[in-house]
Amino acid sequence: MRTMALRSFMGLLLLLACLGTVGWIGSERALHPGYQRYQWSLDTFPDLHPEHIHVRGADNALLDGLFFRGARPSLVILASGYGDTQVQMFSIAEFLHHAGFSVLTYNSRARATSGGKYVTLGVLEQQDLVSLVNYAIGRRDVDASRIGILGISMGGSIAILAAAKDQRIRAVVDDSGFSDAPGVIAASFEHFIHLPAFPFAPITVGIADLRANIDVSRVRPVDVVGKISPRPLLIIHDSGDSVVPVGNSLRNFAAAGQPKELWLVADSGHGQAQTKAEPEYAARVTRFFEQALH
Repeated sequence: MRTMALRSFMGLLLLLACLGTVGWIGSERALHPGYQRYQWSLDTFPDLHPEHIHVRGADNALLDGLFFRGARPSLVILASGYGDTQVQMFSIAEFLHHAGFSVLTYNSRARATSGGKYVTLGVLEQQDLVSLVNYAIGRRDVDASRIGILGISMGGSIAILAAAKDQRIRAVVDDSGFSDAPGVIAASFEHFIHLPAFPFAPITVGIADLRANIDVSRVRPVDVVGKISPRPLLIIHDSGDSVVPVGNSLRNFAAAGQPKELWLVADSGHGQAQTKAEPEYAARVTRFFEQALH
């Protein structure tokens, strides 16, 4: 009996060690995700003439970004998705700049040339976004009453979170954002982390929380999106998104106050509406910001 109990105990320890090891690997992938690659770069858009900027974000992380001065003092800050860089946003920056807006793009924390130790799934990124607003308001060429934000995927979620707490953000476009971090982790864990969601998602998140000293479970845009009203909100989502299911945006839209608009895009992948539906995307987003930041 003692031998059997010892073997069971050792087997349990081995199982826990295996789960912990794989969970640690998962947490490393979550906190330092791989980079997306795009068919464009800044050189693809010769009309964009950047001013390089640096902004101190949460926990003193130095964020590296670009400012594109427009013909008008209205500014749109562009927030990229989870594991992404400002390169994702250059095509959007181009059409907004062409419409006369000043535009600010940046590499989010722990991405490319920006500082910060970890990607935190919105915990610190929402604070970074407020730091960028602080920076923008200090510029003489920016009208502090005409600042909007457009974010894709996690960028859309942090745009909601930041705007809910900062009234200086006058308009928000949320493109394919999630409604709550726990829900999107369960739905897209395998896509981003490349491990089975069960049983590794909760183990990975727990280890990532401990390593980065964060609590991802509190990242819930759906709980605060109503605070954006009466400032305008445009929510965009692919109707067949398999990475961040469209139900996330439907929940955010239902919880939001007026004025609000929902555009469900067909036949595009997660966060790809900007390229798959490019003419209509540019027209809708430009019109939204022209009306909101006039």
